[in-house]
Amino acid sequence: MLALALLVLVTSLVWGTYAQTARVKQRVEKAQDRTHTLRVALMRMSREIEMAFVTHEASGTQERRTMFSGTSHNEFDELRFSWFGHQRMRADAAEGDTALVHYFTTQDPDDPMVTNLMRRETRRLEAKDPLLIPGETYLLCPAVSRLKFAYYDYKQKEWREDWDTTTADGQQYLPTQVRIALTVLDERGLPFSLVSIARLHVLEKVDYRPGRS
Repeated sequence: MLALALLVLVTSLVWGTYAQTARVKQRVEKAQDRTHTLRVALMRMSREIEMAFVTHEASGTQERRTMFSGTSHNEFDELRFSWFGHQRMRADAAEGDTALVHYFTTQDPDDPMVTNLMRRETRRLEAKDPLLIPGETYLLCPAVSRLKFAYYDYKQKEWREDWDTTTADGQQYLPTQVRIALTVLDERGLPFSLVSIARLHVLEKVDYRPGRS
């Protein structure tokens, strides 16, 4: 009986240690996955924003083909811009080498308490409502708690919360830098944030009109 009791005690201690180690390992892996997802999303957003551009368009045009439009909201900003990096999957597709990219947030379809960061890219540039241009939308980063953009105005020497090249009284050039701050909640429910800076290469309007297939 004594030997059996000792065996049970040792087994319980070993199992408890193993279970605790497994829980710690699971928490560490989740934290690593969360950090990796954030880094990948920030890296992609920075790389794409750096390829933004706008072109000269006729004054009075209601719908612009190219734009850089960042809107500040309470917790979740959004940004829409034209860029040079669109990849055509088929040579005969009605797509261009340029497109509109839109970063925005929306509620998770399975859990309305969760907010996801989404990315939409059109297949080409057109002078009409961006939502009416064919494109694809997919999840960029799940379960975000905050998304903020800031834009550096090199002419005014200041950071701005909004930027808009689509109106006559808006900025008619691009910011030199865009700061992206993305936040999620960790396993304890505390905010965990990463910040990235995108440095744009084309600041002034260009004379460029992409061809179509």
